[in-house]
Amino acid sequence: MDTSTNELRIGGALLVILLGLGVIAFLVNSLEVGEGKWQPSDVIALVGALTTFLGTVIGAFLGVQVGAAGRENAERLASRALSALPPEAAANIVESAKKSD
Repeated sequence: MDTSTNELRIGGALLVILLGLGVIAFLVNSLEVGEGKWQPSDVIALVGALTTFLGTVIGAFLGVQVGAAGRENAERLASRALSALPPEAAANIVESAKKSD
């Protein structure tokens, strides 16, 4: 895997996480709690819902990133293994893989 691709993935994940935390921090600090305003239970419910949503989105994002990195590693390993075989054997394996798809 290319170092710049890996750095881009890590940077993107960090940006998403910081953005989510920034939204939650902004809401917690900007919502006025008191008589005739937001009740503490309302603020807790809102922050809880946002935290759940952001946790799900961030978890999915990071899961996709890890899956993509694993796929790249598996493809690189398969390519190296095929290159170590005689050409006829490698061609047979590639053809049988195409037929099974």
